[in-house]
Amino acid sequence: MYRGLSRPWTARPEPTSGLNVHVLDFTDLDVQGAGFWIEALTQRSHPFELTSRLYDRLAGDALCFFYLMRSGTPILDSVAPGYARLAGHAGQSPNRGDVAVRAWTGIDAERLYPGWRCEGEFDVSGGWYDAGDYGKYVTSGAIAAWQLLSTFDLLLKTESTLSTRLADPLQDECRWQLDWLLRMQVPAGDALSGMAFHRVHGTHWSPLPCWAHEDPTERVLHRPSTGATLQLAAVAAQGARLFRSADPEYAATLLTAARAAYQAAQRHPGLIAPDDHAQFGGGPYGDDRLADDWYWAAVELWLATGDDRYRLHLLASPEHVTDAFDVTGFDFNRVTAPARLDLALVGGDLADYQQVVNSVQLGADRLGELQGQQPWGQPYAPPDGWDWGSNGRILNNLVVIAVAHLVSEDSHYADAVTEGMDYLLGRNALGQSYITGYGRDYTCHQRSRQFGHDLDPAFPPAPQGALAGGANSRPSPDFPYDSRLLGLPPQCCYLDEPTSEVTNDVCIRWNAPLVWIATYLSAISGYWPVSTPEPFDI
Repeated sequence: MYRGLSRPWTARPEPTSGLNVHVLDFTDLDVQGAGFWIEALTQRSHPFELTSRLYDRLAGDALCFFYLMRSGTPILDSVAPGYARLAGHAGQSPNRGDVAVRAWTGIDAERLYPGWRCEGEFDVSGGWYDAGDYGKYVTSGAIAAWQLLSTFDLLLKTESTLSTRLADPLQDECRWQLDWLLRMQVPAGDALSGMAFHRVHGTHWSPLPCWAHEDPTERVLHRPSTGATLQLAAVAAQGARLFRSADPEYAATLLTAARAAYQAAQRHPGLIAPDDHAQFGGGPYGDDRLADDWYWAAVELWLATGDDRYRLHLLASPEHVTDAFDVTGFDFNRVTAPARLDLALVGGDLADYQQVVNSVQLGADRLGELQGQQPWGQPYAPPDGWDWGSNGRILNNLVVIAVAHLVSEDSHYADAVTEGMDYLLGRNALGQSYITGYGRDYTCHQRSRQFGHDLDPAFPPAPQGALAGGANSRPSPDFPYDSRLLGLPPQCCYLDEPTSEVTNDVCIRWNAPLVWIATYLSAISGYWPVSTPEPFDI
């Protein structure tokens, strides 16, 4: 038996939770095993396990989520028992699927994309469904692919049983998404050749729940955007760098696409994706500030090629000297951070490389300072409210801290990452693990069309390793917000219910950093040095 006194948190009530919090510290308890609990007066916690191998299984389960989100291919019971289904949007009745999709036309399309015409049919099959809907979006899909490619890079630098087990599935998933991104590139002969279609989905939201192969909506392509094109360039270049040893021919294909996309964006720098307020069957994923997208594309192309043109572009970008690591966390529309992180990890040939590394450490230090002000240990507490997908933002902040560890070898950053994961696993105001299958009281009623068991028992439930979006205290005017959440402290604005899209959706952009962090924490006992990129040119 281990005894001690709790420490009252100084802020009472604590702002993010509205609770009077006490903190217990038993980090010096040097034992492992299952069946532990904490007892205070007459109250006893859920039983829990103390182990040094907590994240091995989570890394695999979080990655398997992407297999289940695949579009255009059957999901096999032999790979994911209990989740078998037919190929979604593969060109079979009742929908034409994604193998021959036309550009969106009609009054609404003309209003959103005046003057845009695109003839023909396009094969945009494959890739991952974005979230609880069946839309596929280049900007959301690109940053998710970047994170899995980055995880693959982590594994390439380690020698562990986890590397042996995950390297091939990770590579397969990265290629699955990269192949789709290449299909979203407008082919030669069109006025916008080389650009990337912004998104593909139905003209109306598909029913909830609904199997992908039974989706009755008409699939259409939305006008290319400069932002989507630059993000395709960035991730295709990253893929070229990481696949160049295993598959030089594929890497060359990716690099050719990346260069073509960058050149197309230079020809069409002002194609902004409009905000249609989610009225036409999918999310807009709009972004009218593209300086960060230009920077990310230039960084990844330089890292892949060593070409001075891209180096000069990235050095000339105002994003290169800006603070890349806002405490609210990066996302699809704020991609300076991915660029800076990759420069810190593999950009050793850059003249101001040490300043790049310093910026990552300063960002991580600021996040660590914020974390120290939270009894729950999460490096996230925006004063103006918690965002949709707060759990993904927390994980992205943890990625920043973890990269600071990789480039500095300072172990206190690794400790901070471990503590931050505790929040997601149940050390929070609701005592709720936000990862299905992990923890004693975990989320299991996520909002999803294909994991719709709560709404129709014929569908499977959310799989193990699926991350819920999390607490959201900022209502969106375009999506329903449950009135029960109004006025609650930010951490308490969450419902584990299948209709709470703004708190309990699933998304590839949230599960991708979960894969990264779980892999990092599994491999943390072995440290790998930062490498210098080798030029790769076609």
